[in-house]
Amino acid sequence: MTITDWSERVPWPRASQTQVVGTPAKKRSEPPLDGEPGNAFIRLITAKVLARLERVPVAEVVNRLWPTDMVLRAASAPATTTTTGWAKELVRTIVRAPLEALGPVSAGVQILQKGLVLGWDGAGQISAPGFVASGANASFVAEGAPIPVRQLAVGPVLLAPTKLATIAVLTREMIESGNAEALISDALVRACGLALDGALFGSGAATAAQPAGLRNGIAALTASASTDAFGAVFEDITALINAIAAVAGPGPYVLICSPGRAVMIRSRLPQDYAQVGLSVYASNAIGSVGNDLVAIAPAALVSALSTDPDVETAEAGSLVMDTVPPADPQTGGTHKSLFQTETIAIKVRWPITWALRNAAGVAWLTPTWK
Repeated sequence: MTITDWSERVPWPRASQTQVVGTPAKKRSEPPLDGEPGNAFIRLITAKVLARLERVPVAEVVNRLWPTDMVLRAASAPATTTTTGWAKELVRTIVRAPLEALGPVSAGVQILQKGLVLGWDGAGQISAPGFVASGANASFVAEGAPIPVRQLAVGPVLLAPTKLATIAVLTREMIESGNAEALISDALVRACGLALDGALFGSGAATAAQPAGLRNGIAALTASASTDAFGAVFEDITALINAIAAVAGPGPYVLICSPGRAVMIRSRLPQDYAQVGLSVYASNAIGSVGNDLVAIAPAALVSALSTDPDVETAEAGSLVMDTVPPADPQTGGTHKSLFQTETIAIKVRWPITWALRNAAGVAWLTPTWK
């Protein structure tokens, strides 16, 4: 389909556009086909980038590109989180949209979705309840006998604000094309997803920059020494599930390993293994630190994130083109003039953090089988 045919099918609304006399109109990105599905988080980032580039309100970009998907309507009855049929069903969906955007490239994001997901909503810190499952906290009582009172062992965890941030440089032609949404998603969202995996599945302690890895302070279990590689797979998986069963109960259970090992496990497990609450995810972050096998009880995870990432663009100035830029931009690195090369720098800052509510919810080992 040519651009001419496109514009005839989906005419652009121009009523809200204002132009100063003597100022040439800025070229705007072509609208996608009306009704195409998309992720709200990715489209929000795209709308912010284009709005800054074109110097128009974000609402104008939304109305132009996604008139039926992200609709701005007139005033109506206020939405509440408790009114069935009006906003109640949207609360968790809106919070989870960023995770769904990252899901295809991040095993960590898919696992966070299975746990408790909270929104920042301007909070400086979030206190999430921890929990310790114990059969001693309840007992059978005879008729007429007093019911014992026990104090549950609950230690809260504090979620401190941390952020994923990245800068990507795209040419003006790329941003102003009809592929802006796909290009911005690939350049920025995928990068955030891969970086999240590396931190989430690691064993590093919490720093001022990022949360602690899920394996921080958790010792490895002893791997099966069986010479039967097929049997060793089941012995290792059984040991891991038993280790986190006190928290996970009947499931779900999640296994994370390198892509090659994930294929191997899936081929050896029965085809209906997912029906018993077991999921197997692959992540390069596990493969980069060894052939480890990690088991996680999603119920032990809590995460907090922002549904409205900070987006900034720059069309002029000098940028240090380095994945590890120096603290002082003048001391090194390859500099690029955005104005001279007519490129646009896009910076995304996304507040996200997580915590392990119970250390018994994670176990790992390094198998000997291949």
